[in-house]
Amino acid sequence: MLVLELVTKALSRSKSFSFIFILNFCLAIASLSYLQFFKSSIDSSLDAKAKSLLGADIVISSRFPISENQKELVNSLLPSIKSYDEGISTVSMVSSSKRARLMELVQVNEGFPYYGGLVFKDKTTYPQDLQILKENEVWVYQEVLDLLELKINDTLKIGNKEYIIKKVIDSDSLKNINFNGFMPKVYLSSQGLKRSELLKFGSTGRYKLNYIFNENFTNDELENLEKNLEEKLDRTLRVSSPNDGRDRLLRVLNFLTNFLSLVSLISFFLGLVGLIYLYSGFLRKHQNDINVLSDIGVSKKNLILTYLVHLFVLISIATILVFSFIALTSQFIGPFIQKYIEFNFDFSLDYMFFLKSSVVLFALSLSVGLPLILPLVQKEKRSFLNVIISFTPFVLFLLLLSNLVTPSRNIGLYFALSVLLLIIIFFAVGSIVLKKLDFIGHLDNLSLSLALKNITRQKRTSLTLFTAILLCTAFFSLIPQVGSSLSNALTQSVNERPRFFVIDAKEEQIKDISSQVETLGAKLENIAPMIRARIIKINDRIENDEKNSTQSTVNLSYRTELKKSETIVEGRDFSGAYDSNNFSKPIELSVEQRYASRKKIKLGDTITFDVLGLEVVAKVVNIRTVKWTEFTPNFFLIMQDKAINDAPKTMLATISTGNYDATQMLLKLTDTFPTLTVIDVKNLFETFATVVKDVSAITEKMSYYSIIIGLLMSFIIIQYQMNLQKNNILRLKMIGIKNKTIKNSFLLEYGLISFVASCIGIIIGSLGSYLISNLLFESYWDFRADVLAIYFLLIPLITILVVSLFTSKIIHQKENILFGE
Repeated sequence: MLVLELVTKALSRSKSFSFIFILNFCLAIASLSYLQFFKSSIDSSLDAKAKSLLGADIVISSRFPISENQKELVNSLLPSIKSYDEGISTVSMVSSSKRARLMELVQVNEGFPYYGGLVFKDKTTYPQDLQILKENEVWVYQEVLDLLELKINDTLKIGNKEYIIKKVIDSDSLKNINFNGFMPKVYLSSQGLKRSELLKFGSTGRYKLNYIFNENFTNDELENLEKNLEEKLDRTLRVSSPNDGRDRLLRVLNFLTNFLSLVSLISFFLGLVGLIYLYSGFLRKHQNDINVLSDIGVSKKNLILTYLVHLFVLISIATILVFSFIALTSQFIGPFIQKYIEFNFDFSLDYMFFLKSSVVLFALSLSVGLPLILPLVQKEKRSFLNVIISFTPFVLFLLLLSNLVTPSRNIGLYFALSVLLLIIIFFAVGSIVLKKLDFIGHLDNLSLSLALKNITRQKRTSLTLFTAILLCTAFFSLIPQVGSSLSNALTQSVNERPRFFVIDAKEEQIKDISSQVETLGAKLENIAPMIRARIIKINDRIENDEKNSTQSTVNLSYRTELKKSETIVEGRDFSGAYDSNNFSKPIELSVEQRYASRKKIKLGDTITFDVLGLEVVAKVVNIRTVKWTEFTPNFFLIMQDKAINDAPKTMLATISTGNYDATQMLLKLTDTFPTLTVIDVKNLFETFATVVKDVSAITEKMSYYSIIIGLLMSFIIIQYQMNLQKNNILRLKMIGIKNKTIKNSFLLEYGLISFVASCIGIIIGSLGSYLISNLLFESYWDFRADVLAIYFLLIPLITILVVSLFTSKIIHQKENILFGE
């Protein structure tokens, strides 16, 4: 009871402190809590909808047609089958009379998918309401109509045949967010796909066996079945369970939530800095109260418990306010998130999330409260080493929390370690510098003299403000520059790279395609053969273990020499054309450096390939690097010329950029060569650039929030510190110092801190963005001088304005009021 009574009195007697503390902590945890709350809802929905994302219990897929023997083997390994479906998807050019685009063609069969399905614009559904399509009918996404300038009941052309658009898809449970998601889908029946005559030898296709079982297995049981199948099936077959569809979607979402989590952690760290500063100041202010209570017999245990409960109550009030706000507003924000990620997750209040968060915050208040409270209650001056040891549980707890809130492994941990290291460095170096610069003299300018004395004597306040503003400006400078660099790298690539990428061409078509392209004002360039093969073994290591089972299928090519965009890092160039008629000697092989590293291939290794039934042996004569951003056909594995030239192949090529009509180029090529696949590189890069801009825009908005938190936290500290300095202001007024001089001293003090912190923050942020851009985007670095100039001027200016407001309010108070405080 005594503890509760003391806590109640502490709350009632320090209302302004409680308000400032709660406001600071609310802002600190708001973004992180929002992010974790929506992530938790999406995770729960994905678990529930995992089977709908896959459409079946188990799916077996392959890039090659699945043989009858393989089907029999699969069936023998599966539990009792309720139903079974064979699907095919491929990519091809689809055209109208005005436009042509590369699209994904998906064969849909009667009754499939077994879970989920298609919902059309007219609210009908498949397979629940509709019969299967006729052979000359298709269902399409709205994007198809937009891209080809068509409407429902119009016709589109696939191969040499025309199809009627019967329905427009509104939602598709099988639409996963992955790179295929950039390609709009066209659904057609098995008879419709055969009618197109697109699937010939060498065509790019994916073949699927979809199964549903009599027994209702859980997702985890089906994942175990998946692992069992992968151990026993042919290496060309890939097995997928419902958890794979969920994991694939999560991987894409993690790309975004990783960025947002890191930005949220910044505001959380800044809020914790404010928490420690404010509560340690509160305890020092009430040191006399602690002494009196101790003298009248209140035990140390009760005193420690009192301030721990006081801290926990403040944190709990802030947490309840934030969680209440989340519960009230999430219903309105949820639809925006669903629209962005194109996944209709079921939004629900997860009480376990609130319970877990409460436990985390209780642990947080305990780990940070004890090292602050114990020294004052025990009246002990601790050594620096003991202070470090006492805060160790708090730091470990913070690192653990940071690691848990980011989806990708260790990203949050490394980020938190980096931020903590920076804070420690700033405080350590700052303390040494301020100690060396300890100003005790006088300058002609009295305001400047007072400002320098305050900065050097109020070390803790100066360093806390300095660190908070520096971290804000550093991250605020880093994020837009990295986003801008990536966008520019993609935009520059559009102008510098080939306009079209041609795949699935037959060797005998190349001459005609080249002539066609030239008549339209462009050139067919970078022609490269592609031959499908499998790696049987590397030296004596057989490539049939589980890890490599889906990775042994490779694309081979051959050339006489390497390109300018390639550099040999180990070994030598090809010795010339292969000259053995019976493969009695190994074929010379060039391997890309990163692929060689992944597959543990070294110079001089011998690799055995299965090239469409023919076993050939190759020897690695060089390891090379490839500049993939050139966006020209290239391969991990290149063989010397004349070795496998007679093998069945498809051809790849590019069409040069220039001032020709791109739409006419697509229409003419699609019309003349219906089986040809032409990728519009400009369109593809612009799509990627749009995604990058969207992610950058979201991250930048989150960074605005972080800097607002940082500045608010700084202003709270300034206001709190100025309240503590009322006695000093009173003394200065009593000895005749003018109000203007006192005000100018505060403006100079906080102006200098924010100016120096902003300068160093912008330099660190720009340096970090340069390193990231150079590392990831090969020297594409966009220095945003305009944005940095705004930050450089804006942050010190806002700080000075706020300080001016606070100072005017305090120094114009009458002396008796200041004395009363």
